[in-house]
Amino acid sequence: MIAVRAPLPGDLETIGKDAAEAWVRDRFRNGADFSGLLDRPFSNVATIDDHPVAAGGFIERGNDLAIAWSILGRVEPECFVGLVRVFRKHIMAAPYKWIEAHCIATFHQSHRWVKCLGFEPVNGERCFTADGREFRKFVFRNDRHGT
Repeated sequence: MIAVRAPLPGDLETIGKDAAEAWVRDRFRNGADFSGLLDRPFSNVATIDDHPVAAGGFIERGNDLAIAWSILGRVEPECFVGLVRVFRKHIMAAPYKWIEAHCIATFHQSHRWVKCLGFEPVNGERCFTADGREFRKFVFRNDRHGT
């Protein structure tokens, strides 16, 4: 059963060790501290049978704009659609009109994830990680707020 709850200590480490993205797994193995993400409003953890498998939330940027973040661990294929539905419901309930997601350009699973959530690709704008890797930008127009 898929459920969503507030984050608990150790959730991100549990999710991160099973993340599909190698650089995320490496950061968790090397002790990177992602706890600041969990302190933000609207951060949630999705569990399957009480085991944390995904976390996500928003970094508010003002003017009804936020940057979405998420970390996915191992999710069995039969649970993927249910997980998408749960996260999309939380995205639509957020108080932001315009939500951006930035995905590493070469990590195509993350592109699939955000597209399944309803984000649309933005072409022509380039953005980069601190270490120079290129991001792809996606946006979610939260129609719940009349945009």
